Amino acid sequence: MVIKDDFRRCMSEFATGVTVVTTLDDEDKIHGMSANSFTSICLEPPLVLICVAHNTNTYRYVETRHRFGINILSGQQVDIGRYFARRPADRHGDVEYDYSISPGCGVPALKGVLAFFGCDVVSAHVYGDHTIYIGEVKEMSKGEAGPPLVFFKSRWFRNVDSES
Repeated sequence: MVIKDDFRRCMSEFATGVTVVTTLDDEDKIHGMSANSFTSICLEPPLVLICVAHNTNTYRYVETRHRFGINILSGQQVDIGRYFARRPADRHGDVEYDYSISPGCGVPALKGVLAFFGCDVVSAHVYGDHTIYIGEVKEMSKGEAGPPLVFFKSRWFRNVDSES
């Protein structure tokens, strides 16, 4: 039998980039959550995948709006990653960030990210306590080059050598 905490510890051995999934809340204000369960699926059509827990506000907003943004954080944005990793009730405006509403999908695009993808939900699959959303990329932009923010062994790393 696989125990949840043991599974989490083993999964922490896989280094991932950090994204902030953005959408709009019920009052058309920015809502986001830090996520590392993001991947590309295919190039034609351009599809990406995210996983969202059912007990999050993000789940409710993506279900309602049927669109989301993916913001790939740079190594300089660890504070933004940590901010959006908190529960919304624990966010007190103590981290500064800028964003704009993307013209194609109408979702928040964070400034200073390595890349942004605006997506429409084309498919959703419920598994356990999460929904896997497949998003078709309708718009994207590439930011400045730089090292990514990385999550490994449940820790944030911002100074990653970009060459192997």
